[in-house]
This record gives sequence, C-alpha cells and structure tokens, in this order.
Amino acid sequence: MPALSPRFFNTTGPCRPDKHYMLLPGRRLPELRRLIDEERYFVIHAARQTGKTTAIRALAEELRAEGVVALHVSLEASRQTPAVAEVEPRWLRAVADAAEIVLPPADRPPPLAELGTEVGTRLGQLVRRWALAVHPRPIVLMLDEVDTIEGDAMVNFLAQLRSGFHDRPRAFPSSVVLVGLRDLKDYLVQAKDGLPPNPGSPFNIKAESLTLRNFQRDEVAELYAQHTQDTGQPFTEQAVERAWFWTRGQPFLVNALAYHLTRRDPVPAPTPITAEDIDRAKEALVLSRTTHLDNLSKRLFEPRVSRIVRPILLGEGPPEDVHDDLDYAVDLGLITRGEQGWQAANPLYREVLVRALTWTRQAALPVPWWPWQRPDGGLDLPALVDAFVTWWRRHGDILIDETDAGWREAAAHLAFMGFLQRVVNGGGHVTREYASGRGRLDLLLEYGPDRFAIELKRVPPAHVSLETVREEGIAQLAGYLDQLGLHEGWMLIFDQRAGRTWEQRLWRERVEHQGKVLHIFGG
Repeated sequence: MPALSPRFFNTTGPCRPDKHYMLLPGRRLPELRRLIDEERYFVIHAARQTGKTTAIRALAEELRAEGVVALHVSLEASRQTPAVAEVEPRWLRAVADAAEIVLPPADRPPPLAELGTEVGTRLGQLVRRWALAVHPRPIVLMLDEVDTIEGDAMVNFLAQLRSGFHDRPRAFPSSVVLVGLRDLKDYLVQAKDGLPPNPGSPFNIKAESLTLRNFQRDEVAELYAQHTQDTGQPFTEQAVERAWFWTRGQPFLVNALAYHLTRRDPVPAPTPITAEDIDRAKEALVLSRTTHLDNLSKRLFEPRVSRIVRPILLGEGPPEDVHDDLDYAVDLGLITRGEQGWQAANPLYREVLVRALTWTRQAALPVPWWPWQRPDGGLDLPALVDAFVTWWRRHGDILIDETDAGWREAAAHLAFMGFLQRVVNGGGHVTREYASGRGRLDLLLEYGPDRFAIELKRVPPAHVSLETVREEGIAQLAGYLDQLGLHEGWMLIFDQRAGRTWEQRLWRERVEHQGKVLHIFGG
C-alpha cells in the first residue's frame, strides 16, 4: 500500500502549508492589504471553520517579513467573563504571550508590570506604549475570537481601542482587525443604563466589514488535486461535483469529506475517489455529529435563530421585523439567499438541521420495521402514512405542548420527518427540499428501487382556509412529481386552526390531477 502523504485535509485549527492541503488564504480576502495600507480599523467575520484564523495568521507573517510589527492574538480566554476587572488581565496576557512566540524582543510590548493599575485602561496603555516604542514602524494588531467578549467588557474593550485611534500610527496601532463569528453590530450589547454603547468612528465601518467567502467550485477541485499530486489518487470529476453539491464550498465540509475518504475510512490509493464515495462520506459525517455540526445544530434553539429557520423549514417567509436576526443567522453560516428564497446554506446543512431537530423524536418512537415492509422487501408507504396518522392523533397534542416554544408551529412537520427517518434508517434515504416562499416542504424517500414523493403543508392558525392550502398543494405536488418523473405522490396537510377537533382534522382523499395520482391526508 502506498505511503500516506505527509500532508492531509485539515478539519481542526489553522492550516499549515507543510502539514495540510490548503489554498493561499489571502485570495478569499483580497481587500485585506488595501485596508491595512489605509491604516483602517475593521472587522472580519465569518462562520466557524471557514479559514479566518489561517488567513490572518498568514497575513501577519507576510507583514512581519516586510518589517511591520504584526501580531495575531486569540482572545478566547475572555469567554463568559463580562467583568472588566477580571477579563482585562487576560487580554494583556494574551497579547504578551502571542508576542513572545513570534516577535523578536525589540518588537514586543512593554512588560505588563510597567502599566498603571486603573481597571479598564490598561489595554489602551499597553498598545500606546508599544506603538511609541517601535515607531516609526507600524503595528498591525489582529484580535481573534473577539465575539467571546461579553457585556460591559465588550463596551470597555471597544472604548479602549477607540481611545487612541486618532493618535495612530505614532502612538497607537496603525490598524486593528477584529475577527470573529459575527459582525460588529452583534458585538454591541446594551449598557447598564439601557442605552446602546457607541463604538465611535473607528468601528463605524459597516461598508468595510469583511466576510470570508466559501471556496468556489474550481477551488474545491484545486484543493483535491493537491492530494492527487502527492499520492497519485484522483478525485473523479463527478466526485468533485458531488462534493461541491453537498458543501457549496464550505471549507470545513470540503475538507471533512476528503479527510474521511483519505484517512478515516480511506479508499485505497491509487483507486479513484468517486461520487458514490463522497455520498458515503457525507452520511458518515452527518451521523458522526462532529463538533462543527453539533455546535451548528445547537444554534437552532436560540430564539433569534429559531424564528428565522422555522419559517424557512415551513416554506414561509421570515417575519418582517427580523433584519438583525436574519443577518445573525447568515453570519453563523446557517442560511443563505437562494433562487427560491432563504434556505439552508448548503444541502448537507439542510439535512443536518432537520436531523438535529428530529433526533429526540426518532429516539423516542417505538417504530418496528415489519408493518411497512412489503413481501418483496420494499417499503409500503400507504401503511406507513396510516400508522403515522394514527400515532399523531394519539400523541400530537402532547408533543406540541412539549416542543420548544420556538418550534411549535413546525412540530407536526418535525414529528413526521422523525417518524420517517426512524423507519428508513439503514435502509433508505430521505432528501428534503425547503426554502422560504415555497409554501411547503418536499420530501423524496428512496428505498431500494422505489422513490416516493411526499409534500408537507400546514393550515396556519389564521387568515388561510383549508381549501386554499389544499388547492395550492395539489398544484405544487403535481409539479414536484413532474420534476421527479413520478406519477404518484402523497401530501399531508396539518390543520393548526384553533378549535378543530381530530374528527375534523383527520381526513383523506384520492385525487387525479394532470395525469397524476395524489393521496392527500389531513392531520
């Protein structure tokens, strides 16, 4: 068996060119050098594990080679410490420790013991004395994990950086870069008097706030080709296309799929890696619940996230008053704007988010396999839907009451998908299509050679009649069947209007529409 390459696809921490397959980090942030040259204070924000730290560390190293005193500092130790008196010493220690590692003694900040003792001023003192000591050489200070700072500490942190802005570059860093998960407006918390803190002109730069884009399709191919150059093992064109489909270039996902197929469960080199291998790696990644995906899933239960993702899952538009929350969900990397409206940021997240929301339901369902297995081993979908409707009548009201408040409107959809996933686990696959403005959630259930199209809709508590939803759903399901090349489909309509009895809510009918056979169930 050929020896492993000394390089591998990285999924944890910053990339190093001697150890990892990687793209030049600066190409995804071309504006960086311009802003540094203009002595700007600015923000870089992007979702976790997209390459932010790799990019700014590489830039700092490049700047140092040019004679600039450039330093990358992680402020992660600030987490869950809103008291300025407690967290400020951690900022100072982080700067001093980072400088000791990469800067020669003459370029390091002054000893912390020389600073004054007034709480809430010492960070400003440190960088002011530092800039004066190394002048005329400029300081570029890159502060990472800034969004771990909370409460009053964040207000003080920004105020100290603002205090010397007009004295740069002689007596303050020429550029300060704040790096984190979110944009600056999400850093700004309410002050104790209830008034929003004013970060002032240095950070009043929304137009200059940068985000790190995902890989483009040709960059995914370029990254995978580095493995081929090292080992002789190619990723087929179809494999690259499939990786692009699942990830839409999200850097962690691109690397995680390739790492699984080259290290964790490797395809023996030089055997080519195929699209089928990528699908296998995708399923393993979903089931592994990595820290990256687990952290993303937990965000779904934050109120400001659930109020954005819930209507997307239901195919409805987000509320009108959610602009900040919408930006927040985008910054987290959860959603993006697609041709059909707001949607999950990539197909792999689309699957992960739903599975995360239905996980507890799947685990709690006593679902044996045999009632829905045909004699030929296939799936008896009509029997499965009948069984769900029976179960839903018995448990639906209790389940809705027990569902997290942010997800009650979607409880029926989640219950059916959890029921369905539990049945097909290990023997089939469910593809989900949802986006704001679609007015429904489409499911394609594949089991062996069989494919079943299922549409989920709801009658909301007010303003829409059951007949309107039914007629709209018939046209939508027929179109979905045309898209899939199928002639038979199923639709479940969950009636959420107040005062409806189960006898009124549970009904079924068979409809023929445009040559299609539609089985419609009320729930």
